[in-house]
This record gives sequence, C-alpha cells and structure tokens, in this order.
Amino acid sequence: MTVLMMFTALAIGLAEGLPLKKKGQRRELVVMTTLLAMTILLAVGHYLALPSPLVLLERWLEPVGKAIFK
Repeated sequence: MTVLMMFTALAIGLAEGLPLKKKGQRRELVVMTTLLAMTILLAVGHYLALPSPLVLLERWLEPVGKAIFK
C-alpha cells in the first residue's frame, strides 16, 4: 500500500509539477512538493509502525496541560 501511495504521489507530482514549472509558478511548485513529501513521510512512518505526530505532541504537551489545568 505504501509503495502504491508513493507511485501515486510521484504521478501527481509529475502531472501537476511539470506544468507549474513551465509556467514559472515556483511558489506553487514548492508548496505542492512539500505537501507530497509530507504525505510520503507519514505513509512510510505508518508502514514502519512509528507513532503518529499527534501521539508525539500529546506525549510532549501532556505535562504542560497537567500543570496548567490542575
């Protein structure tokens, strides 16, 4: 499934990125590439059974919340 997602992201990147590059829309290309890269990283992390970013944020911010809302 992760490989399929990576190939899909690559196909979307080529289909959408090449016209953006030809039109000189560099900012849009950077945003699209960043979002696709984040998608791939999250998919690979899910495949490797890494904790999601939400779980990590909850673990880091739980002591702060407990200190504030005693």
